[in-house]
Amino acid sequence: MARYKTYERYKDSGVEWIGEIPEHWEVISTKRIFKVINGATPDTNEPIYWDGDIPWVTPIDLNENQGHIIESTKRTLTPAGYNSCGTTLVPAGSIILSTRAPIGHLALAGRPLCTNQGCKSLSKISNNDTNYFYYHYLASVDELQALGMGTTFLELSNQALGSFKVCLPSLEEQRSIAQFINHKTSEIDNLIADKEKLIALLQEYRQAVISEAVTKGLDPNVKMKDSGIEWIGEIPEHWQLLRLKHVADLVNEKASAEDLDKPYISLENIQSWTGLYILSENTDIDEGISSNLFAPDMVLFGKLRPYLAKCIKVDFFGRCSSELLTLKPNKISSSYLHYLLLTESIIFEIDSSTYGAKMPRANWSFIGNLVVAIPPLVEQDKITNYLDQKTSEIDSLISGIQDSIEQLKAYRQSLISEAVTGKIDVRGFAAEGGVASGQDA
Repeated sequence: MARYKTYERYKDSGVEWIGEIPEHWEVISTKRIFKVINGATPDTNEPIYWDGDIPWVTPIDLNENQGHIIESTKRTLTPAGYNSCGTTLVPAGSIILSTRAPIGHLALAGRPLCTNQGCKSLSKISNNDTNYFYYHYLASVDELQALGMGTTFLELSNQALGSFKVCLPSLEEQRSIAQFINHKTSEIDNLIADKEKLIALLQEYRQAVISEAVTKGLDPNVKMKDSGIEWIGEIPEHWQLLRLKHVADLVNEKASAEDLDKPYISLENIQSWTGLYILSENTDIDEGISSNLFAPDMVLFGKLRPYLAKCIKVDFFGRCSSELLTLKPNKISSSYLHYLLLTESIIFEIDSSTYGAKMPRANWSFIGNLVVAIPPLVEQDKITNYLDQKTSEIDSLISGIQDSIEQLKAYRQSLISEAVTGKIDVRGFAAEGGVASGQDA
């Protein structure tokens, strides 16, 4: 991490989370530099209000927005829709902040736009740099969230936002800080993007390794034969072609009241394409006695949106979502069945059979009748041992890169916070050379 010089003299800001600030800076309330503007929603059942040319920002738009500028939105208003409610068109450059469900997503308006009631806009009323204050509020998300009030959901009020204290350097310093952060975060974001591309390549390689092993085996010199099935292609001559229902039984055993203390697995607990178990706060609703029971060495396969490839081999007794098929292997090892159901060819074949537009599902009658290539049990064990080792190596590499990404994100946030609160001196930063006058060599 680069080291940057500090300012010569500091003073107490009077705000605990900000701490000390440069002696010549001020601390000021948001309402003294911005007008806080509410949003609103037209009647959603009135077609003439929608699909116009006026962008209408919601917290979802802010959450899904790429970058720090927002110009397009999922839904747009017509002039009639705009005039029918209490929303306000704010100028380009305004800061748009989600103030409920959740608090803290933000972006700069890239064009005149309005928002719903889940967002507030900050339109400047004094000669200040909104880029600097965008980064300041980005560094202040935790503090803004702590000001949320409400029982059903937390909401940041106009009064709380208007009274929120921010650092006020000179306009020249604001611009220098914003320029510095733009440049540095761009560098960090590029590093993160490169690492994410590497993860994607490793994930593709992982899938290729699995597919090759469970469709062709491990012996490159084995004699092959045509399977007669286009999506399977050639297979080792000694392998059998069997329907999935002949090598795995579907077990539909519903939980009882006595089973409700057993651990519950939802679709959210299964990582796509890997079958790794993940903890998640946003799990599916526990279905109670409507859930299915499972036992060790069963394989659970997600029939809802099968293109997500949610498949896990379990090693304990528990309950799971009814959206998961509970499969008990026979004539096949559970590990081999797990890898088999994670191959792209089978996932794509199952996905082609789904019904329902919004919630596409596959059913066992189709999945069970799929023809699959099955090696002898001894060879299954060799293949799964090989895949266990290879996927573990790949997963370890991916995990290391993910840790590196999280460290970069933490450094990015720290750098923004230190710059906007004056903990580092970046005056005179030249974006072209990427050197600030206050930076140590």
